[in-house]
Amino acid sequence: MIENNKKSHVNNKNIHAALDIGNSKISCMIAQGATNNSVQIKVLGFGQHVSIGLTQGKVTDLSKLSNSIAKAVESAERMAGFPINNVNCNINGGFPKTKLFTKTIDIISESIKNEDIIKATKLDKNLSSENQVLLNRNIVRYLVDNNFEVENPIGLKSKTLTVETNNIFVDKDVLSNLEKTIELCHLSVRNFYITPEASGIASMIKDERENNTIVIDMGANITSVGIFLKNKLIFTDFIGLGGIHITSDIVKGLGTESDEAEKIKIMHGSLDTTESDDFVKIKIPIISENGELISHEIPKSMLMAIIKPRVEEIFEIIFKRLEQVNSEILNFERLVLTGGSANLIGIIPIAKNIFNCNVRIGKPLGLIGVPDIAQSPSFCCLSGLILKSFQEKDNSLFKSFKNQLSTKIDEIKTWFHNNL
Repeated sequence: MIENNKKSHVNNKNIHAALDIGNSKISCMIAQGATNNSVQIKVLGFGQHVSIGLTQGKVTDLSKLSNSIAKAVESAERMAGFPINNVNCNINGGFPKTKLFTKTIDIISESIKNEDIIKATKLDKNLSSENQVLLNRNIVRYLVDNNFEVENPIGLKSKTLTVETNNIFVDKDVLSNLEKTIELCHLSVRNFYITPEASGIASMIKDERENNTIVIDMGANITSVGIFLKNKLIFTDFIGLGGIHITSDIVKGLGTESDEAEKIKIMHGSLDTTESDDFVKIKIPIISENGELISHEIPKSMLMAIIKPRVEEIFEIIFKRLEQVNSEILNFERLVLTGGSANLIGIIPIAKNIFNCNVRIGKPLGLIGVPDIAQSPSFCCLSGLILKSFQEKDNSLFKSFKNQLSTKIDEIKTWFHNNL
């Protein structure tokens, strides 16, 4: 029955797929769009698998990582009942950078035309460095005479046009290695997006996207930050700390195994202090002097004393990074937490105390039919990649990079053919 439906689904333009490649898990989602007065996106398939062969967002083993990807994709395909050919994917490796650029041009004609916008947003050759490539470029705002901001400058009379753009740079090698790994699974990458952009789109309501909201995605090895204003991503940053480091602290502090520490964090991890914490006992397995696992009881307060400092450290590093940026960015009123560590009980008061703003936990929005397991902060990035796939065409700068790379390879092949 699946075989009979394969071709019709594969060729259906309303079918989109996404792949969230994280340091702890890999997840895949397949969805279909249906138009009934408004577009509804229904999830048809979902799968996940432990991530092997990836560290700090960088590929360390092509074969192991591609095998992990393949298993996650196969699970989603099995649930959907048909195979997929291409995916939207996230990228964190190499800590992508965003830079705001401003370009002003003189308007020669009586009013601003589309050609003027094209000229003002034309890519400068010196934007990309030797090791980095421009992945995506988003227009932040348009300014006409006297720095007056407008939504759409076409047709307006003005002597000048200024365009501010947010440019996202990624490491060339990280991008190429990740794409190569996915291609080993017989899949092609439609577009790459950085995690905070995808997580923000999936977790924020309209009012939050419009009014200076910060999104912090607390992944396993990397915590990423994105700030949105007027539905635009205007700033991103990444730090090399995440849930794995909290687990590592538990291993060191309690003397247990890594797998057991992760279970303890998930089952008992909390930042919510109460007077009874010293009297509430938690049974944990610790490594004895003989190297054996033995049962041991600790007060809940002891576990909290291990977890809390690391979470505070992550937030404090992010806040200090933000202080170094334009003061306008610091005027955010809301913070949305996503990623696995956002599930820690009591994390909201900690974030409120450091960032001094309203804080909430973000969950995937905008999709229907999402499996229960994927309706958590851990899967905001995956859902966001699906939403981006439905919103945009294959017009990302990643396509230009990929085409340039293919052209160079073709040129080399031609040279060898003509000269050997």
